[in-house]
Amino acid sequence: MSFQISKHLFVFPLFVVFGLGDILSAEDDMIDFNKVIRPILAKNCFACHGPDEGSREADLRLDLRTAAIDASAIVPANSDGSELIKRVLSDDPDLKMPPPDSGHELTDADIKSLRSWIDSGAKYATHWSFIPPTKKNSLPAISDAGWPKHELDHFVLKKLEENKLSPSSAAKKLQLLRRVSLDLTGLPPTIEEADAFVNDASEIAFEKVVDRLLKSDAYGEHWSRMWLDLARYADTKGYEKDRHRDIWRYRDWVIDAFNRDMPYDQFTVEQLAGDLLPNRTSDQILATAFHRNTMTNEEGGTDNEEFRVKAVQDRVDTTAQVWMGLTMGCAKCHSHKYDPISIKDYYSFYAYFNQTQDNDMEGPFWPTPTAELSNKIADAKAAIAELSSKTRQRTGAFKTAFENWKKQFADQPLWGNVSLDSYTSKNGVTLTQNDDGKIIASGKQAEKDTWQLTFELSNAQPKPLPITGFRIEYFPQAKGGGDWPDKNVAIRELTAELVFPDGKTEALKLTNPRATFSQANWPIAKAIDGKKRVGWGLSPKYNEPHIGVFDFQNPILIDKITQGAKLRLTLDQEYGERLLLARSRFSVSHYPANWLKAQLKPNLERVFAEEVNADTQKVFGELKAAQSRLAKLESSVPKTPVMLELDPKNSRETKIHNRGNFLDQGEKVSPAVVEMFGKFPADQPASRLGAARWLTQPENPLTARVMVNRIWARLFGVGIVETEEDFGTQGLPPSHPGLLDWLAVDFRENGWSVKKLLRSIVLSSTYRQSSKMPSGDANVDPRNRLLSRGPRFRLSAEVVRDQALAASGMLSRKIGGPSVMPPQPGGVWKTTYSGEKWKNAIGPDRYRRGLYTYLKRTSPYPAMTTFDAGSGEVCQIRRVRTNTPLQALVTLNDTAFVEAAGALAKKMESLDGDLRTKLTYGFRTVLIRRPTDFEIDRLIDLYNSLKDSLDEAALLKAAGRETGDVQLVAVANVLLNLDETMTKP
Repeated sequence: MSFQISKHLFVFPLFVVFGLGDILSAEDDMIDFNKVIRPILAKNCFACHGPDEGSREADLRLDLRTAAIDASAIVPANSDGSELIKRVLSDDPDLKMPPPDSGHELTDADIKSLRSWIDSGAKYATHWSFIPPTKKNSLPAISDAGWPKHELDHFVLKKLEENKLSPSSAAKKLQLLRRVSLDLTGLPPTIEEADAFVNDASEIAFEKVVDRLLKSDAYGEHWSRMWLDLARYADTKGYEKDRHRDIWRYRDWVIDAFNRDMPYDQFTVEQLAGDLLPNRTSDQILATAFHRNTMTNEEGGTDNEEFRVKAVQDRVDTTAQVWMGLTMGCAKCHSHKYDPISIKDYYSFYAYFNQTQDNDMEGPFWPTPTAELSNKIADAKAAIAELSSKTRQRTGAFKTAFENWKKQFADQPLWGNVSLDSYTSKNGVTLTQNDDGKIIASGKQAEKDTWQLTFELSNAQPKPLPITGFRIEYFPQAKGGGDWPDKNVAIRELTAELVFPDGKTEALKLTNPRATFSQANWPIAKAIDGKKRVGWGLSPKYNEPHIGVFDFQNPILIDKITQGAKLRLTLDQEYGERLLLARSRFSVSHYPANWLKAQLKPNLERVFAEEVNADTQKVFGELKAAQSRLAKLESSVPKTPVMLELDPKNSRETKIHNRGNFLDQGEKVSPAVVEMFGKFPADQPASRLGAARWLTQPENPLTARVMVNRIWARLFGVGIVETEEDFGTQGLPPSHPGLLDWLAVDFRENGWSVKKLLRSIVLSSTYRQSSKMPSGDANVDPRNRLLSRGPRFRLSAEVVRDQALAASGMLSRKIGGPSVMPPQPGGVWKTTYSGEKWKNAIGPDRYRRGLYTYLKRTSPYPAMTTFDAGSGEVCQIRRVRTNTPLQALVTLNDTAFVEAAGALAKKMESLDGDLRTKLTYGFRTVLIRRPTDFEIDRLIDLYNSLKDSLDEAALLKAAGRETGDVQLVAVANVLLNLDETMTKP
């Protein structure tokens, strides 16, 4: 099964890691301590006598020289007088160290080393990775000055010569082309690219290939996969419900950042603190989604603060491990047992990340349109601005026509007050109407009430026209008079009807409610929804005047008014405490409903231009269409969860969590960094922004080393420091310390350019070696840690898939966009809560790069996890390669691979020529190199042997084809499954 290394949980035993070369140069006095003594003490002593004060025994520290000497545990130049040696040699089980029941025991060689070290003065030394890297004044001296193509080759060759080894011969051109294409883009070269490279006899032919690959969009897609593992990227929120999360725009940001070769220091700052940058851009805010990939627990009954704390701790642990290769997370419950990081250091660093707005909730969100969508929105806004300008233009003819049209309304007010004919109040409220139409409630103010107000209509209109709508005006105490103090208003339900003299009634349907103001979650529309749970509220602006307007779905016709019909409104105010309409006025209108705004008057000139005048009506129509297009575009903008800082007045205190328990908090701490790794920049704020810039300042000994080591590991299969996740005292030492330091400084000096770093490495002689193991290397350098040959190892999960699709011609080259769902076995994906289903993609989305495959944390894509991809639940520093039978089952039977075989067979079938020609073409399409006669003969034999052994219909259907040479499909499937196909050459 796959194994995921993450956070601080993985520790290598130090007693097996030495022998790959000196940590420091031979002339350095610190060599004995770092190479021999520290591992002995770290493995056997530091757990009880190290940095962690919580588990320290006898108040003895052996990780500090002064403390060990003061306690007489070590007496320099006198091992016999040192308590450490006495305890190690003691036969008394109560005195012997390590204690017999600890499971640790020093060997005779360990004891001899300790004695020798103490007798020579017991000198301590700083751990190698905690010392800032430097470039030596000169490159290592080597005997073969003609072999290096780059400075880094000097370090490799020096180590080989020290071990009496020689470099391998250069790889063949096509082998090298396939290697570098897969390394830089994750995709194989085409036959055309291979032929062009072979035919290019210039000295810079390979350089041109490298430069072309680095400029390819596929480069950013491939290298972003490494970073997304670190960012614990996934398309769901995690934990039990594991619902969908829209965060794919962050993935696209990473792709774009790699393609633009964003300097690594800027790449760092934008992801950790882009929201805090001066004049921040939307893209810089989007970058902070790096730390919003933390999981969100939506399970009922969980404590939001508990899981907020877990998310912040995850951010601290991930930051320290991704950028510094430190297992800082070990210090969240107690001081680190091996590295100089105290629990106070942990929570001081935690304080930088403790001030964000998220609280185990998906928000805050930020609108993050794609570049294409941004352009469309910008174009739509520009069109609206231009059309808006046109709608304001007025010709002489327009002005004359408008003045003539307006005269017909000179004696027709927009609204006419209606007289209160009668009323009822459920709780005895007195209502009176004054001369200007205001209705005043008086008497004892009822807590709740329902009113029926009946209004005369016959005198409401200056001339006989249908009534189209009515208006409610609310007045506060200061303007309306009355003896009731201002309170909120809450009309839970409003209904209207006509009442005729004979007692008959006719219900009136109210539509299109609008108001000058509505209380949050109490919109005016709720007042006519037929439900009495929520209605129109005015809090907190009940001390200001407000207006509500309603249309009659069917206007009240004049013949009904002449029949004596009256308007009856029923106001249900049965809510809360004294939330009644104390001062109000009711009026009706006969003007077109779309003229009736919530404001007091419509703009008649705009009405004329928009709805009457033919010349301007067209422009307004175009403007409305453009506004509709803009609204549709803006509604489609993805909103991504991002990091945003709390308002300073709401800032959180940070305290040490005793034993890691967020409910048991102790000493208050201020934001601070671990100064052993460099002082906090004096000109930076005490925030995530300052912490991000601290990571990339020259004094920080780890950031550059960790990144160049990570890049090296992706190219050579293992880092110069194999334990990418741990550069601390428990990690493995570098195989080439001088090389690591040189690359780290060079990386920084070259503007933190990842592309320049990659270019340097792949153009080196070290990288260009043949991967064939030279005679004798199996014993001296079995894992190629000395780099005596080129890298050869199995391709990663995504590249295995992408290579098959690319060779078949099916691969979609679309960049970015929402994640897709290529076919996976039925029943794999379970969504207990959301009801979401895995829907197999069709069309080009079915054949997109593995990078874009939808990743559900609790049910990741099985073909990827089989090849050691992670689930996105935690930061995955490196993938440990496994070899299992399940992997072969995937590549032989998975839908993507069988369909790729079908498409590859179709390409071979379409080629003119005999079977040998077709198979040669298929072989080259997959492996680039030309096959030998023996290899083609084997494939022909295979083809012939399959004649009567295949279920033709089933295989063709699985391959997505109706007809074709089924034997060729099977052979194509074999070509895509060769060991050479699955392995970087």
